[in-house]
Amino acid sequence: MARKKDVSPNNKKGTKARQGMLFAIAAILTFFCISTGSHTTKTDMVQVGSVAEKRYVAEKDAVDVVTTEKLKAAAADSVAPIYMHDSVAEEESRREVNEMFQELNRILYRLKEDESFYEKAMESPWKLPVVLTENQLNTYGELSSANRILFAEDCINAMNGVYEAGVKADMLEEGRAAAAAAFDNTAWSGSLKDMAAAVFDAALEPNLVLDSTAMEAERETKRAEVENVMIRKNQKIVDEGEIITQDIYDRLVSLDLIGSAEYTGTMLPLIGSLLMTGIVFGALYLFFTWGKGIVVLKYNEVKMLFTVYVIMVILLRLMANIPYFTLIPLGLFAMLVSVLIGRRVALIMNSLFCIIGCFIFNGDVQFLMYSLLVGTLGALLIQKTDKRRLMVPIAAAMGILSFIAMFGVGLFFENGYSAGLLAECIFAALMGLVSVIIAVGSLPFWEAVFEANTPHRLLELTNPNNEVLRRLMIEAPGTYHHSLIVANLAETAAYEIGANTALARAGAYYHDIGKLKNPQMFSENQSGYNVHDDLAPETSAKIITQHPKIGVEMGLEYNLPRVIIDVIREHHGTSLVKFFYFKALKEYGAELVTEEEYRYQGEIPSSRESAIVMLADTVEAAVRSVLGKGQTLEEAEALIKTLMKDKLDDNQLDRSGLGIHELEIIRKAFIKVFHGMYHERVAYPKQEEIAEAAKKPAEENREEENREEENSESTDR
Repeated sequence: MARKKDVSPNNKKGTKARQGMLFAIAAILTFFCISTGSHTTKTDMVQVGSVAEKRYVAEKDAVDVVTTEKLKAAAADSVAPIYMHDSVAEEESRREVNEMFQELNRILYRLKEDESFYEKAMESPWKLPVVLTENQLNTYGELSSANRILFAEDCINAMNGVYEAGVKADMLEEGRAAAAAAFDNTAWSGSLKDMAAAVFDAALEPNLVLDSTAMEAERETKRAEVENVMIRKNQKIVDEGEIITQDIYDRLVSLDLIGSAEYTGTMLPLIGSLLMTGIVFGALYLFFTWGKGIVVLKYNEVKMLFTVYVIMVILLRLMANIPYFTLIPLGLFAMLVSVLIGRRVALIMNSLFCIIGCFIFNGDVQFLMYSLLVGTLGALLIQKTDKRRLMVPIAAAMGILSFIAMFGVGLFFENGYSAGLLAECIFAALMGLVSVIIAVGSLPFWEAVFEANTPHRLLELTNPNNEVLRRLMIEAPGTYHHSLIVANLAETAAYEIGANTALARAGAYYHDIGKLKNPQMFSENQSGYNVHDDLAPETSAKIITQHPKIGVEMGLEYNLPRVIIDVIREHHGTSLVKFFYFKALKEYGAELVTEEEYRYQGEIPSSRESAIVMLADTVEAAVRSVLGKGQTLEEAEALIKTLMKDKLDDNQLDRSGLGIHELEIIRKAFIKVFHGMYHERVAYPKQEEIAEAAKKPAEENREEENREEENSESTDR
């Protein structure tokens, strides 16, 4: 029998092309981010004072530059100061002293009787910066010409004695004192001795100065005598967990074990990381191409996944050189994917994202382990934020678990506790809190831009005060009650198989809103009289099969989310309306009836949630019907299995993503709900029985109770 071909936006060539383009962009961006970092050395992670994250050994025999330079510097510093004789300074000093005495003698020779020798001497411009008192000058002036010459010679001789011993710059005061002491041995008066001491203070200069050329030559000689200290291949430079000192850091740099983001001289790490990244993207492609039984993404979900991935990969690359990777909200990727698309996709994508991040962070295994842990925890915990009362506890739990995860990873890989590890753990806790805040706070953005069907948005749709649900409650109460039961069935089944429970419930609430156009045409809204008894079967079938299409139109009118409209469109798929088809066969004969006229003109379910609503809708109506005819719940259980098999055999579940094993789980979930709804109740006594019991005396009632107890005990035995 001819069947209408299924057409879905996800299967259109244009949509596939766009999805392929997004996939290619993500791959190219990933290759770029990795190629700028995975094959370079980890410079910024190795700092003076930090803890070595791994064991560093010499890759080949090399000179230990650090130790050798230290030994050469010590040898050079051992060179004693070398002085040379500065005869120019001596001659200049003597000349200035002689010129001073000659000038004094000239003043005395020309001095008139009414002139003051002191005043004339103070006006004299001699070069020697000596300060003489009036008493000293007058005493000198009273000397005879011969004695003045002798006095000057004694001053020069005292200076010569000091110069012969040598005067260094740091021993100038000692030299002046020595000259004064030598002059004290003469017979001159105290005033003249003081005058000589003043001359020494002004005239004496160092005549031994450092010979820098000779010293540098000696230093070079000493440095050359030091032999190079060698580091042998595979010799340990620093072990994992040890503190990196300045010497160790310099030694690592000199051996090219670390550098400043420079190529290590080989492209092999880059090639290896890109090959592994290609495998990751290949696995991702196969997952979404061959894994349709696991997950089916709509185009808006693909766009959201692409956007979240691109944002997080760029963030990782921009922050790849920070001291602590826990400053990045690494759990945010899994949280957003979990709340926007689903927990299953989040867990799978988080693993691949962590591998990519490990390459961006230069193969940091600590990063890989930590991001896997917090991503997995985040994907699971964020699901509970649909309950506002749990928002703060979830954020706190994420912070605490992030702290513990980083602490455990740090203890394992660093083989010990350090202040740096504590800082990383504190940052991890803060980023755990921040991740929850960002994930929940950004939901309005994703809902507005990408039509994200978050639990918060879907829960708003289940509010009975929504206009469509109020109309359904008032105008089609039977359909409303039916939708509530279908919602309970769908939500329970979705929970059991790990599907989106909020979407299953919301979709079930609205799946039959198309019945609002003609509510009396559907049995649940009829009270005794069935209008279809007076209609031709093809007319009845046409009316019945129109309600999904009408529901879609109403959904668009009321701006319902696209995913809810999909459930409305798909909840009957292309199923056969068996009742009217069978009726037509009986009335017209098989040769005049085509099955196509009695099938729904919708689309088969494209998601697990839509398929669950289809199954729940089918079994609810059937179970209500058979129980209404007096059949037992056990008989209804067999019917449920038959109905679900019919949907499977009719190819209604081909694009739903449901696995065969999940159908059995769904069936058991339905049965559990029905047992809760239709369980056996205690038979209430009739009014006549109550009245009769009231007339009996209390003693008879007690005797009758005792007899009943005895009968019960004998039965037990």
